[in-house]
Amino acid sequence: MVRTIVLIAVAGFLAACATPSSQEGASQDYGQYQDGTDHPAVKMLFGQADDAAQAGNWSAALTYLDQARRIEPRNPYVLYRQAKAYAAAGDSARARARQLLERARVFANEDDEMLSYLLYELEFQL
Repeated sequence: MVRTIVLIAVAGFLAACATPSSQEGASQDYGQYQDGTDHPAVKMLFGQADDAAQAGNWSAALTYLDQARRIEPRNPYVLYRQAKAYAAAGDSARARARQLLERARVFANEDDEMLSYLLYELEFQL
């Protein structure tokens, strides 16, 4: 009798672990922009770069993004943001934006559909 109860409890526990939670699917919001990093300094620099870009201060935004690239030189999201800032800074910086865009493609994960879309969109704008 005790074995049966334990067996039923273990089977119920295993069934609950195997069933995907509805909350797991809700946490993956593909429409939301991702930072592509867990590094706190890079996240802070992204925020500062966004604030500078919204103020139209592209020089400061590029400085913050350059610092982020020094911390994570192979992060395609850092390279994408830097390419986007160069593209927005004006025609004279478009060549640099193309270089960074190509470097971001090299380090991008093929399975990252959001980043692939963002890179394609930026390339189309250039």
